[in-house]
Parts: sequence; C-alpha cells; structure tokens
Amino acid sequence: MNEITIRSLEQLLVSHIRTCRNAERTLHLHNNAYELMLFKSGNVDYFINNATYHLTPGSLTFICPNDIHGLFIKDNNPYERIPIHIEESFAVSLSTPVTDLFRCFYNRKPERIYHLNKEQMKEYEYHADAIITALNDKSFGYDVRVKASLLSILLLANTAARSSDRYFGDISPKIIRDTISFVDANLTKDISVQTIADFANISRSRLSHLFKEYTGTSLWNYIITRRIQYARALLLKGTSITATCYECGFRDYAHFVKVFSRINGISPGRYSRIISAEKKEASSSKLLF
Repeated sequence: MNEITIRSLEQLLVSHIRTCRNAERTLHLHNNAYELMLFKSGNVDYFINNATYHLTPGSLTFICPNDIHGLFIKDNNPYERIPIHIEESFAVSLSTPVTDLFRCFYNRKPERIYHLNKEQMKEYEYHADAIITALNDKSFGYDVRVKASLLSILLLANTAARSSDRYFGDISPKIIRDTISFVDANLTKDISVQTIADFANISRSRLSHLFKEYTGTSLWNYIITRRIQYARALLLKGTSITATCYECGFRDYAHFVKVFSRINGISPGRYSRIISAEKKEASSSKLLF
C-alpha cells in the first residue's frame, strides 16, 4: 500500500549514525515527537511535508510531530547524521515560562532546514555524543547531564533558526511541486488522484508513478496523511470532531475516526480530551515573573 509509516517514540532518542549504502525513498511521521537532525556528510535529499531539499554538511532539519518526512540516500558515499527525537510531553518539561525552547520548530519561514557553521556543528555533536554516553553508562547524575546537554542543543537550534540566512530551495520536479501545491490548495475539497491528474494534464497512472518515485509514497496516502495533519491542527484550536471531519476533507465520519486513530495511535475524541486537560492544567499553573 506504500503507506506513510507512523513511529511513536519514548521520551528521548539520540543517535549518531553512519551509513554507506543507498536507499529507496520512504516517508514516515512521528505522531508524538519532535526531531532535530544534524547532517554531516553524504549525498542525500530530504523531504519535509511538501518540499524536497538537498542536504549539505551542517544542515539542521526541524521536524514537528506529524510532519511527513523522509530521506533518499542517492549513492554509496558515507552518510553521517545525528538525529535527536524528543517526545512531546517530555518536550513541554524542558521549556520555561520565559524561554520556549521549541519556538524554533515553528519559525514563520517556509523552510524547515537551517545551517550550522563548523563551530556550531562541533558543539551539537559534542552534546549529542555526551547524551549517548550518559544514557549508555547511567552513572550517578546521568539524567542531569542528559538534560544539560539537551538544553544546550535546543538553545543552539534556536540560535541557528534565528540567524541562518541560507535558503534551501525545493528541488522537486515541477510536476511534483505543482501536484503538492494543488493538494495543499484543495485539501478540504472532494479531490481524487484523477482530479489532480486532470489539473496537471497528465495521465493518472503516470502521475501516480512519478509521485511514488519522488516521494516514496502514493499520492492518495499523501493526501490522507495531510488531511489528518490538518485535523490535528483544528482539534488543537478547539474545533469539534464532527466539524473537523468535514472541514479537513473527509465525507464519512466513521472513516475519519478510523484513519485518525490509525495515524495518531489515538482516537480524535481522546485526543481532544487530552488537549482540553492540558490547556486547563497550563492555565492553572502559570508562573508570573
């Protein structure tokens, strides 16, 4: 089915990985975690939500929960990266009323990739490796060392997001860019693969083949996943489940609940209740400085 895979994560996962093989394009999302990834070397393209970027040494990617993303290793050159995954509820505990360390993930700039200079790369790698060592050893005070290094990395990421002026342009072929733009503009409407093929003036089979080749998933699975992304945003705003169902393009309530639950690992009703409870807790525990 070429579905976009869902990966749920526990609290914190930090890795330092070096790969020496090419790989097919695949897409996935983390339904409960943020991800930072420092790219060190390799010949790699990276897809985030609606665009494909070519990574260069020092590229730092910012992935929010439910962002569709994935990489394409284009040859056998060594591919080295340092990804950090931070589960949502754990992420909340890291910021303070004064400093939102995850502000960098929601920067208004369209791109989700920024660039670290050599000194910043060394700092990121130093703290990431320190976290890996501490988590493996678990000697006295390891949790404090982990948190201290993680906070340093998040501060560095915010600095990069504010100061980086390097633009990573979408390298997708025009047919893919046009297709994704059409999906984004018509996400809430009753669209189909045939509708999009007619818009692009291309056969349905050819469009499906090209989209799978350049993204790693089928066009229809991409549409469904984007609709669920939008559904989460609506529920976060307090929109009712029924209104959310139809607003994000679904025509059948039961189907919407089923798909939302499969992608997020939680029903829309329970998701809404958790959001409501968290908002009440945050409101009652505000600190004044």
